[in-house]
Amino acid sequence: MFGKYFYNKNIRNIVILFGTIFNDIEIRRTKPDGTVQSRLKVPIAYGPSSKYLAKLDQGPLEIESTGPDAVETKETIGMVLPRMSFEIVSMQYDPTRKLQTTKKIRELKLLGPLDSIKVTNSGSGYTSVPTVAIETPTGGTQATATAVLGTGTNADKVVSITLDVVGAGYTSIPNVTITGGGGTNATAVANVDSNTTTLSTAYTPVPYNFEIDLGIMVLNQDDGSQILEQILPYFTPEFQVTMNEMKTLGIKRDIPIVYNSMTTTDDYEGDYLTRRSLVHTLSFTVQGYLYGPTKDQGIIREVDINAGTSFNDIDIRNVNIDIKPNPTSAEPDDTPINTTTTITDV
Repeated sequence: MFGKYFYNKNIRNIVILFGTIFNDIEIRRTKPDGTVQSRLKVPIAYGPSSKYLAKLDQGPLEIESTGPDAVETKETIGMVLPRMSFEIVSMQYDPTRKLQTTKKIRELKLLGPLDSIKVTNSGSGYTSVPTVAIETPTGGTQATATAVLGTGTNADKVVSITLDVVGAGYTSIPNVTITGGGGTNATAVANVDSNTTTLSTAYTPVPYNFEIDLGIMVLNQDDGSQILEQILPYFTPEFQVTMNEMKTLGIKRDIPIVYNSMTTTDDYEGDYLTRRSLVHTLSFTVQGYLYGPTKDQGIIREVDINAGTSFNDIDIRNVNIDIKPNPTSAEPDDTPINTTTTITDV
């Protein structure tokens, strides 16, 4: 049952989202007279704080003297503070944000060649045929086209555009530009072949709460205070971040990141005046979603019904009803969509 592979990168996107909002923190160290002595951008990485604290004195051994009595060694520092790290500590299903399970999300997915190019503004002043440039699809084949000038009073205008090469691999409407020819203001839009258009669908996502701990590791209280004051005022207690949650379905969502609590650990080594590290651990809840597999399906462009008037014999059909969109190339997001209904006696 679970053998069908899919990977929407939902968890990966949550990790990237969380790390991104904290990746521009800076601290400044000042002299007694208030002038800035140095500016330090605080690095951030994924992983537990203990992993990075272990690197504080985990450098390679170095020999301090030479000769037969060279026994004195020292450790070089493997990491310097301040720095931040974060990790997902738990994932829990959130029933309070549950949506209707069987409801589907749909997104139009354009595929394939161009169908036509429509002139939206004929422009004016053209003394020769202008050049039509069509955007190239990623990984596909570029379409090419030729502009057609009118006759008589419209001789200086672009009246139509002829497709020479329909191209391939277009997954969105390409930009069309008209240049040269001595004129100005001619514009046009392209249409992707509707026969190759599909509909991507997926069931509503499942809400999950991602519990994430952010570790702030510093050497002194002032460094920690600077970092905390650049973070905590934004959370009241949540902070909204817009994320491109499901690119294949075109879904963007405001993701709440909720601040829960903070704990502080003050670690000493040696005498009581020597601090090894001061660690502030901030706990957050990211209210995200996990999506199931997506499916592509063709768009229904005709409904053919054989209907009867007898409830006792379902094989008796009296009339055929055929319904088609008008035009047949209509897209699901066209408004309004007209239909042509043909009723024929059987």
